[in-house]
Amino acid sequence: MVDKRLWTGIAQLVGGGHNSTALVGTPEQVADALLDYYDLGVRNFLIRGFDPLNDAQEYGKALLPIAREKAALRAVAERAS
Repeated sequence: MVDKRLWTGIAQLVGGGHNSTALVGTPEQVADALLDYYDLGVRNFLIRGFDPLNDAQEYGKALLPIAREKAALRAVAERAS
């Protein structure tokens, strides 16, 4: 898989440590990237940003509901096929 959303440039900006890669894009695009990783067998994700409280709130409002909805729609489609 060629990851369309993984950005490693942040590693250089922060000195290469501390989980220094990022999935970048709109919430819909990042949700699609997470599902691509799920398809590859990844079952645990560490999602964080540089402003932990605000980022967690934003992920909870924007990213996670979209990812859950997309996963649920895929599960329904898989059961139907």
